[in-house]
Amino acid sequence: MPYARNAVDGRRVYFEDDGGRGAPVVFHGGFLDSVPTVRALDLAEALRDEYRLIFVDHRGLGRSDRPHDPDAYAMSIRVADAVAVLDELEVERAHCIGLSWGGRLGFGIGQHAPHRASSLIIGGNQPYAWPDGPLTRIVTQGLRAARRQGMEALVRAMEEFWDTRFPETVREHYLDNDPAALDAAWTEARSEGAISQDLGAWRVLCLIFLDAKDADFVPLAERAAAEIPAAELLLLTEEDHIQTHLRQGDRLVDAVRRTISASDR
Repeated sequence: MPYARNAVDGRRVYFEDDGGRGAPVVFHGGFLDSVPTVRALDLAEALRDEYRLIFVDHRGLGRSDRPHDPDAYAMSIRVADAVAVLDELEVERAHCIGLSWGGRLGFGIGQHAPHRASSLIIGGNQPYAWPDGPLTRIVTQGLRAARRQGMEALVRAMEEFWDTRFPETVREHYLDNDPAALDAAWTEARSEGAISQDLGAWRVLCLIFLDAKDADFVPLAERAAAEIPAAELLLLTEEDHIQTHLRQGDRLVDAVRRTISASDR
C-alpha cells in the first residue's frame, strides 16, 4: 500500500495517487472521510480528467495511523503529514483542496508550509480558535457517546443534527473509524487556538467556500477572506455545512478551476 512517513514523529500516512500529466491536486476530506468517500465527491469527479489527483487519509482515520494522544494531532504535525506525501511523490508544489476538517488543515498548510502549496482551496472551515457553535457541540457530544457505544453513536448524532441519512457507502466508511483517535484529534483542534497570528502576510492564492447558512464557520471565514490578501470568498447555497460537503455543484467546480488556472500562470 502507498504510505508516506511523517518526518516529525514517524507516523504513516496513507494516500492514493491517480497519476496523470496535469497539475497535482491533493484532496483532504472531512472529519470522518477516508479516501473512498473523497474519491466519490462531485468535485473530485469533475477534476479527474484534467489534473493529477492525490487523495490522502488524515491521521486518525482510514488507513493512516490512528494515535490516541491529542498531542499527535498538533497542526504542525498534521501539516507534516501532507508534506510527507508530497515528498514521497517528489512533488514540489500542489494545489491543496481541503473540505471541512481538511479545510482546517488547508489553513495549517498556509501557515506552516505555504511554499508547498500552489493554491489553497478551503471548504467549510476557518483559521481562528475553534468556535463553540451548534456543530461543534454535536460532534463533541457524539464523540463522548461514541467512546462508550461505538461509531454508530457519532454518525447517528450527525444525521439527526442535519436531518438526513448518509448514503450507505459513506455511512459504512464513517463507521469504520476509531472513536478514541477521533476524540484525540478533536480535543487538540478545540484547544489549538488561531492557526496564524498574521494572515495579512500570506501570499498564497486562496479560495474559501462554504454554504451561506454554515452557522459555525461563515462569520470567521468572511473575516479570513478579508485578511488574506489573495483570497476569494465564495458563499454557495442557502443550506448548511453538510450540503457543500456531500455535494458540490457547477458554481464551485468553476471557481476551483479558475483558482487553479490563476495560480498556475
